[in-house]
Amino acid sequence: MTVLRLRGVSRVHGDGHNAVHALLDADLTIESGEMVAIMGPSGSGKSTLLNLAGGLDMPTSGEVSVEGTSLSKLSRKRLAALRRRHVGYVFQDYNLVPSLTAAENAALPLELDGMGVSKARKAALAALEEVGLDAKVADRFPDEISGGQAQRTAIARALIGERRLVLADEPTGALDSATGEDVLKLLRKRCDEGAAGLLVTHDARHAGWADRVVFLRDGRVVDTSAPLEQPESLFEEAS
Repeated sequence: MTVLRLRGVSRVHGDGHNAVHALLDADLTIESGEMVAIMGPSGSGKSTLLNLAGGLDMPTSGEVSVEGTSLSKLSRKRLAALRRRHVGYVFQDYNLVPSLTAAENAALPLELDGMGVSKARKAALAALEEVGLDAKVADRFPDEISGGQAQRTAIARALIGERRLVLADEPTGALDSATGEDVLKLLRKRCDEGAAGLLVTHDARHAGWADRVVFLRDGRVVDTSAPLEQPESLFEEAS
């Protein structure tokens, strides 16, 4: 089943001589059970693609659909509900709510969707434990934990519940290599269980966990059939 589809998607910021083409005529399809890695140099459009895929931004042209639903046709309320229930995000800067504990941050999507506080906390503690955080960390605020713990909290929040699409922007950036590998295993496991995953990374070793690699250059997509061992070769092909 197709979970994510981008058809002819472009994103342009500004107009005229000041126009910046962040993404150009991008096509991408991700099926249930599939993890796709996004690679490319800084400014190539990786984060733009991720934001469009999850409905955090809207394309200038083209269509983005999640499980057959065109995001541009949804009201703001229905779009927010779709993101809350079906899309999990791991942001580069964590994007945790500073006034909430780690457990409360992880439980937030469930509570916003109407789940009781007690039940949501239980699910949050299980999700935090899955990413290697114990109960002591669960009751600390973001400014009381390390960057690695904050990153794992963000990952727990992204994976909690029945998320069908997981979007991760450099999810191992603040983690040591061993913990980073554990996180990638979790993302891979969630995809193997039926979710679709989109992983932005600059590390070919991390891209090796994916089924395919999409390489971006100047906002344009090059799709490959397998993880890249030497992604720099695509710079030469695109030049």
